[in-house]
Amino acid sequence: MFSGLPSSFVITGGSGTYFVTSTNQAIIANSDPFNGSLYSTIPNDVAGDTSVSLTFSDTAGSTPITVPVTVKARTVSNVVTVTPSASQAASCGTSVCAGGDAQVSVKLAQSGVPLTNRLVRFDVISGDVRFITSPPGQTEQDDLTTTALTDGTGTAIVRIRVLASAPGQTALIAVTDTSSGFAQTVAISIAPSTNAALNAQPSTIAFKGNSATSCASGLSADVIVFGGKPPYQVSQPGTFTVTPSFLNSSGSAFTVSATGQCTDSTPIAVVDSNGGTATVTVSNKIGDAAATTPDIKVSPTTAALSTCTDIATVAVTGGTGGPYFVASGSTVLTVRMSTSNVHLGTIQRAGTTAAHSDASTTTSPIPVAFSDGKTSASVSVTLGPGGAQGICP
Repeated sequence: MFSGLPSSFVITGGSGTYFVTSTNQAIIANSDPFNGSLYSTIPNDVAGDTSVSLTFSDTAGSTPITVPVTVKARTVSNVVTVTPSASQAASCGTSVCAGGDAQVSVKLAQSGVPLTNRLVRFDVISGDVRFITSPPGQTEQDDLTTTALTDGTGTAIVRIRVLASAPGQTALIAVTDTSSGFAQTVAISIAPSTNAALNAQPSTIAFKGNSATSCASGLSADVIVFGGKPPYQVSQPGTFTVTPSFLNSSGSAFTVSATGQCTDSTPIAVVDSNGGTATVTVSNKIGDAAATTPDIKVSPTTAALSTCTDIATVAVTGGTGGPYFVASGSTVLTVRMSTSNVHLGTIQRAGTTAAHSDASTTTSPIPVAFSDGKTSASVSVTLGPGGAQGICP
């Protein structure tokens, strides 16, 4: 039995009027006499596995039956947070767009103490949702089940992908603490893909040659595609190399590479499964004496951290093509570039002593700049209105 969750026993025989006594009434209280064959009770909180004996008796004086019970601590928090990707269309609201992705986080604690390095299993019960099991930057692999270890705050985080063809629905996943066996069911709201506008960013790219007599060759820029209804088809203009020409999911990227051919305006079309189209306009012009590269860009340019466990993902493109680094930030934030994908950065609340001392004087939004060493681009990070506005643990 688990603290805070009901458990039931079926009783047969005897007089039909029963009562139950407990060896530890602080955990499970004695019952008043009751009629019927079903007895249900909700154990109170325990710090760890606690043994309790329940004795079932009837009013006719029949031989009682004693049932040994182990009451376990409830370790999975009541609130499991599902945070859709910042790149999805605002029209989907708090739901996850079909074809989109989201972060799922859960915190494990016992008697208020975070449970660290604890294995948590996530399983799809029903609905058009899958867990992303591949590392960032690699070909996406999705599965019906996955696991994650809790970090220093007792938080386990995984990412989910909603199937591109998913209609509006509520999917269900189970979150299980494998050490105690405690499980909790989580509902995930899914919005149909027709609610999400197709978009490709950056929508304009400008290449420039390294001399006054030639256009750029060998330079490249990444374009992030999101919204609409995946999969997407990307057109192949003769003046640039575009790879790949087919994208499976929202948030994927294709690369535009200059081949030395000059052009003022070449359109590259992105077409989704609904026939919706987004256009990226690319130019390649004669340069100056020194080589130039496209300006560095970030997407999205705004992010919101509502709680201390929220994580915002930022795509960094353009410039020299990487590696990129964090040019400026804040002591109340932890900003990192992915070690496996040079184009992805993450922003979350910091829990350091310095962050505590600065939390009361920090004003929101906070600018966070990413750079390639030549130019930079900023993301405006808003804290709150939830727990992230104050001091985070």
